[in-house]
Amino acid sequence: MGTDQGQKGMKPVRVLMVVRLFYPWVGGAEKQAHKLAKKLREKNIDVEIVTGWWFRATPQRDTLDGVPVFRNHTLWEMFGIKGLRKFGGYLYIGTLVWHLWRRRADYDVIHVHGLNYHTFAAVLAGRWSHRRTLTKVANSGQASDVDKMRRDQQLLFARYMLPAALRCDQFVAINGAIVRELTAAGVPAGKIVRLPNGVETDSIATKPGYALHDPARLIFVGRLHAQKGLDVLLTAFQRLLRQDPSRTACLQLIGEGPLREDLTRLAEQLDLAGHVHFVGQSDQVLEYLQQADVFVLPSRGEGMSNALLEAMACGLPVVVSDIPGNVDVVAHEHNGLLFAANDSNSLAQALALLLGQPALRERLGRTARQTVEQRYSLNAVADSYIALYHNLTSAAAGSFQDTARRQETNI
Repeated sequence: MGTDQGQKGMKPVRVLMVVRLFYPWVGGAEKQAHKLAKKLREKNIDVEIVTGWWFRATPQRDTLDGVPVFRNHTLWEMFGIKGLRKFGGYLYIGTLVWHLWRRRADYDVIHVHGLNYHTFAAVLAGRWSHRRTLTKVANSGQASDVDKMRRDQQLLFARYMLPAALRCDQFVAINGAIVRELTAAGVPAGKIVRLPNGVETDSIATKPGYALHDPARLIFVGRLHAQKGLDVLLTAFQRLLRQDPSRTACLQLIGEGPLREDLTRLAEQLDLAGHVHFVGQSDQVLEYLQQADVFVLPSRGEGMSNALLEAMACGLPVVVSDIPGNVDVVAHEHNGLLFAANDSNSLAQALALLLGQPALRERLGRTARQTVEQRYSLNAVADSYIALYHNLTSAAAGSFQDTARRQETNI
């Protein structure tokens, strides 16, 4: 079983995995938490997901793919009443702290996904209950978790919660920029571990071939959000088609988000309506990837994109913006192509290069698959987390013993 917890007689570790948003909300951090929890349970780690009860239609207690889920009350985002919805966040802080305190005998480690106000609640509860906390920071750069808290972007007064949140016992950084941001915020280097997102390589088949479809299929997977740079992609796609009128291509956008109407209008303004397909949310993402020709990720800010890892696992040639997170995964002309972020001309040139060179598409696609197998296997990532959990609990036991010895000496 590799590093399963029964190995070497190690004491079983119990983990409460705290995610601010969870199903039916579907985003990269939520998907990664769900996949990791499933894999950890396969390795006999007792994992439960704790989140907020934001949607009235969802049950408070749930089980998803064998993973228990508990949703703490937010009064469903204060019944969705405009002007009151932010108070749902404050209620969530209180109910989460209470839940973690009440359940303190049921877990050894609090594993938080994302640095936000729920991290503040988890660290507070961890201190009170003498349980260790580990926080995986999700985003850097323009989407930085640290900067969002400093700017009160998601909850007023979050900036005052940041110093307490940064007292977490261990941080996981999924890219180099996150390491630098945490260090600049005062987190000691010894409390930061580099560990990537993982992808289920064993269950993902590679695409059947590299001959272009007619029309050629470009694909994006993710939220339709300003952070993803889809306005740049649409402009680049227009340039691509105009550069060679004989070229036939279509662009599939898989996902939903607040910019769908704006992007639909932009596609019409660019005379792309017949070439751009807004597929929406889909449970068949891997099938779409395996039938595509090129994957495009034009993001302005990322942590480490799950969609990118899945596309590479499918053996797709990828074109991505040269931002932190992407450059941690993709080396230019080795396992993909990089283009200058926010530069539609640079993106159009990279796409034209790939569409015009079948040997390059195949070489990049096959190397992309090898990269994911060697560096981003979910199985290996889960083993690394298990080791982190054991290190944290061992350190906690040692610190508690030291405290007891000092108390005995004082007596």
